[in-house]
Amino acid sequence: MKVMSVYLDGSSNDRDSLTVAAMFCERLGGRLNVIYASGPRTYVAHEAVAIATATETGAAVARQAFDAVCGDRPFARFLKVSAKPEDAIRDFGLLTDINILERVHGDAGPDVLALNTALFDTPAPVLVCPPAPPATIGTSVAVVWNATAQSAKAVHAAMPLIALAERVTVLTNADNAASDPTNLLEYLSGYGVRPKVASFHGDRLTARGRGRAILAAASERQADLLVMGAYGDNMWSSMTGMGRATQKVCTATKIPTLIQH
Repeated sequence: MKVMSVYLDGSSNDRDSLTVAAMFCERLGGRLNVIYASGPRTYVAHEAVAIATATETGAAVARQAFDAVCGDRPFARFLKVSAKPEDAIRDFGLLTDINILERVHGDAGPDVLALNTALFDTPAPVLVCPPAPPATIGTSVAVVWNATAQSAKAVHAAMPLIALAERVTVLTNADNAASDPTNLLEYLSGYGVRPKVASFHGDRLTARGRGRAILAAASERQADLLVMGAYGDNMWSSMTGMGRATQKVCTATKIPTLIQH
């Protein structure tokens, strides 16, 4: 995991997202593309498609964030591209090891469209940045395991970080027999990783409740990175098609969260 791309939107959140991205990049000794797309923003407003024009102010905010966070970091480069944000994500996402985006704020909007595009239209995993940068990233990793292709893909993508972590915890749903972590523990042992196993109870919870339980379990283990599979289908700029547990995590996580569909 050496080539990383973070997508800025010209908002007040850019500096925090970029701080997380820079920490992540330094952790792995990688290169960072800092991308601001100057094309129109497409989103759903009141069940109708709306178009917002990108402004020079947004570009200036993104550039200021880059200068403040990455101005003296030789591994980062700023790229202003003449494309819609979703098109920029598709283009750069084909040849990046991870897409880095800010946490989404609701069920629809430009940030949700960006997340859906990165998650469903590119082969790379997505790192969802929390609103406030953590003190550390990747020193204590929590991995959600349920023996699905999505959770396995997330593990494969995160292995460079898992191998570096001081502590690794495998989180399983105690009420789901498919969450048996035995095979995962054997796989991780091949990398010299000896995780602890913790469980949460999800049998009587809604899907969003399971999302909250995952976040609570990660917080209890003092994780500074969460790794999990993402579920559902791309519903363009809406989160309607995404699994509700995934929705909850993507809108409420307080730690960097690596997800893969």
